[in-house]
Amino acid sequence: MEKYDYIIAGAGAAGLSLAFYMAQSATLKHKKVLLIDKKSKDTNDRTWCFWQEEKSAFEDVLYKKWGKIYFANHSFQKKIEIEPYSYKMLKGIDFYAYTQRFIKENTNFQWINDEIVSLKSTRNYVEISTKYHQFEATYVFDGLWEQKNLQNKQKGYHYFLQHFKGWVIKTEEAVFDEKTMTYMDFSVPQQAKEVRFAYVLPFNHNEALVEYTLFSENLLPESEYDNHLKKYIEETLHIKKYEILEQEFGVIPMYDAPFRANKGRIVAIGTKAGAAKASTGFAFNRIQIHSQAIVRALEAQKKPPIFSSSFKHQFYDSTLLNVIAHNRMKSEEILGRMFAKHPIRRIFRFLDEKSSVLEDLKIMNSMPWLTFLRAILSNLKNKF
Repeated sequence: MEKYDYIIAGAGAAGLSLAFYMAQSATLKHKKVLLIDKKSKDTNDRTWCFWQEEKSAFEDVLYKKWGKIYFANHSFQKKIEIEPYSYKMLKGIDFYAYTQRFIKENTNFQWINDEIVSLKSTRNYVEISTKYHQFEATYVFDGLWEQKNLQNKQKGYHYFLQHFKGWVIKTEEAVFDEKTMTYMDFSVPQQAKEVRFAYVLPFNHNEALVEYTLFSENLLPESEYDNHLKKYIEETLHIKKYEILEQEFGVIPMYDAPFRANKGRIVAIGTKAGAAKASTGFAFNRIQIHSQAIVRALEAQKKPPIFSSSFKHQFYDSTLLNVIAHNRMKSEEILGRMFAKHPIRRIFRFLDEKSSVLEDLKIMNSMPWLTFLRAILSNLKNKF
C-alpha cells in the first residue's frame, strides 16, 4: 500500500485550487501529494464567474472582464458601473491547464485517473481504495460531490438547486455591448416557488454566452432549457440568425442544511464542504478562501479547518430561501429593490458576507419587514 502525506480526491475547482496553493508553499511543495480523478481535466466542461476588487490568482488566464453589469426586472432596468470591482470569467479549460502546468513545473505531486471506491479514516491516517489501487495518507481532501450523494433531507431546511444551460452563440450582426454583462434579467416568465432569469456574457459585439438559470427544487427536462434559451435569444434579445458554438450545463446545490463536516482525517472541500453559498450558488471565491486557509493550517501543523459561514449569514440565507420556497415575495422584486436603492459596493459586500451590521440594516430596511419576519418564524417553527 503506497503512502502519501496528502491525497486530493477530485481534481475540479476545489481540488486543483488546493493543489495550486500547496505548490506555492515552501513548506508543502515538497510533500508527497497525490491527486485522483476519474477524468483527465482537458476539456472546457464549465465556466466560473465571480466579482473581485483585487487581482485574482488566475488573472493571467481570465477569458474576459467587465466593468458594467445590467440588471432587469419587469419594473426596473439599469446598467451599473461596478468599479472598483470587475466581473470576471474563467473558462474551465484555461483553469485546468494553468493550475496543472504550474503544479507539475513546481512540485513532484503525482496524478492518476481512477475511481475512488471507499475512504476510511483511522486515528493516524486515511485508507483509500480505488478500482485499481490502495493508498494511505495523513489527510485526504475530499471534493467528490454529486447530487445523488444527498440521502435524507433534514427537517426544517431548504434544498434548492441552481441549474442552468448556456449556449455560446455567434451572430451575423453586431448586437452585444461587450463592456456590459447581463447579471440578471428577470423578464423571462416566472413560476411560483422558484427563481428564473437569463444571464449574458458578451465576449465581443457578435459573440456571447447566453444562459437560462433557475433556482428550484427539481431539474427541467432537457428540451425545456433549449426552448427557453431559444425564446430569450429570439424574442428578448431580438436575434434571429445565430450559430451555437458551444453548450454547457451545470447543477449547483443551494442548501441551507449543514454540509458534511470533516470526518476524522477526511477533509471536505468545495461543494461537498458547502462552499456554494446557499442563497446565490456562488462558490469559486469561497473555494479559494478555504483552500488558502487549509494551506496555512498545514504549514502551521494544525488541523485543516472546516468550511463555514458565520451564523449571521447562514441565518440570512435560510430566511431568503424560505421567502422563495413559500412564495412570500418574488425574487425579482427583492433583487430589484437592492439594485434600485443601494450602491453596488454595499450589495457586493453583502453577498460576499463582508458587510457591516450597519450595511446589513440598510439593505434590510429596503425590504418589507413583515414578509421576512414571517419567513424567520416559519424557519424556527420548522426546525424546533
